[in-house]
Amino acid sequence: MNPIDWLAASKHPKHRHVGGVYGSMDHKEQAMVDFNGGWRRRGTLGRLAVATLATAMGGSLPATRALAAQPAGAVAQGSPAAPVAQGAMEQMGAGFWQTVVAKPAERPALIQRFFSPGIRERRGEAGLQETFSMLAEALGSELATARPTELKGNAREGELIYTLAGGRRVALMLTLTGENPALIERFGVRPLPPKVAALKPAQLPAAIDARLRAEAQAGRFSGAVLVARGEQLIHAGAVGLADRRSGRRNTVDTPFNLGSINKMFTAIAIAQLQAAGKLDWHDTVGRHLPNFPNAKIREQVTIHQLLTHRSGVGSYWNETHDKQRATLDSQQAFLQTFVDQPLLFEPGTRTEYSNGGVVILGLIIEALSGKDYYRYIREHLYQPAGMRKAEHFRRDDRQAGFALGYIKTEDGAWQDHLDGLSLRGSAAGGGYASVRDLQAFARALQQERLLPRAQLETLWKPRERFGPLGYGYLFTVGDSAGKRWVGHNGGAPGISAEFLFYPDDGLVIAVLANQDHAAEAMREWLHAQVEASLFTRP
Repeated sequence: MNPIDWLAASKHPKHRHVGGVYGSMDHKEQAMVDFNGGWRRRGTLGRLAVATLATAMGGSLPATRALAAQPAGAVAQGSPAAPVAQGAMEQMGAGFWQTVVAKPAERPALIQRFFSPGIRERRGEAGLQETFSMLAEALGSELATARPTELKGNAREGELIYTLAGGRRVALMLTLTGENPALIERFGVRPLPPKVAALKPAQLPAAIDARLRAEAQAGRFSGAVLVARGEQLIHAGAVGLADRRSGRRNTVDTPFNLGSINKMFTAIAIAQLQAAGKLDWHDTVGRHLPNFPNAKIREQVTIHQLLTHRSGVGSYWNETHDKQRATLDSQQAFLQTFVDQPLLFEPGTRTEYSNGGVVILGLIIEALSGKDYYRYIREHLYQPAGMRKAEHFRRDDRQAGFALGYIKTEDGAWQDHLDGLSLRGSAAGGGYASVRDLQAFARALQQERLLPRAQLETLWKPRERFGPLGYGYLFTVGDSAGKRWVGHNGGAPGISAEFLFYPDDGLVIAVLANQDHAAEAMREWLHAQVEASLFTRP
């Protein structure tokens, strides 16, 4: 099978949230994926992962060779047994990461130096800059001096594999031109599972605790994690500060901003109304919102399309949102930030992430239930699930006790990003919950207290497939270690959240962090370690 070249892209440079594999783009076909197995760009209130499927890189990668260790800052130059002169693939790999970590003002010269005219024309400098900024945010500067440990492929098409601090592994796929000197024609970046050794189940709690504390000590994690299987709590722990100014510590009961994890809750609310006979999946928006102000959305967009991000509705990350975010406190207020925008494409013809579309689902919930969205979710999801700390808190609620999200400034200081959020989250994301709440949510799913299993399976049925992952009705669906899992992730400046639930096994993995990109690496390790220890024999 040929490797596939992906692009992760978003429409708003300030708020981007992407999961999956990043790369260069041709405009041949587009697709969307949000999966817990990948990284995400920042996206205030947890922007869903958006990716554009580009053309296959072409050719196979049959050969694999280990690369020799080199001094720090150098690129490995061949196998330890038979060192070879540094080839174009290694040189372009080094050039790629040099471009990623460079300051924006320095990148244009590096783009000219390392990237072909073809990719520069297809993507444009702005598109490449955005992708490189996203990678720099997700991975930091470490890759500028990292040494690849494996090389698959040949002189024209290859994959370089790197291991980062803490065990994160990254694969860089490159297709080079046939020119001399060779230039980068296509690229892709994808996360690889960390390498772990299977443990006996009894050893797992101590291993998780040690990992959690080591990552906190290294400054890579502040937040809480929980792993449970059915009624058995395997491990729950928290590190770091919820409020750095007051010294208030994170706990397993601290509410964290969930970002786009909240989209699952909106999907469940819609499914509850469908099960009650109040709506059909293929109803138009106008059937339930007859006075909806945008005629095309009202008459043509369906609930199914809103749930699968195939509506053409855009996002509310725009200048209007930025100007009004301190007052945004209802679904109707969010609607006014984007409702007059033209659709991005004809409904049903493409898949592209839409926070705005999920806000419309929130308005439908309000219209059919007679309750505002926040009250409906509280009464029909949080309370029956036993999610005691969960709520769509306003950012000015000083009694809520939620964790403040922190970003690192250019001088290395931590700064809270509370004022960068909307006054309150929307149906698309931005509610709060603790890791214990997410455990309660998983138990409620397993015990069918929110929906019967048949309705849940409708939400979990993949409507789109992207490699090993699928996307259903606002749920990601994956399969690993022979086990199916569902879930979602969320991200924003200072916010990083991951939730995986194995409905056929009862396993839940929850990671909530209040600093940039912290949950992804922790979830990657937990996912690998827990599966290796519980689903395979040591």
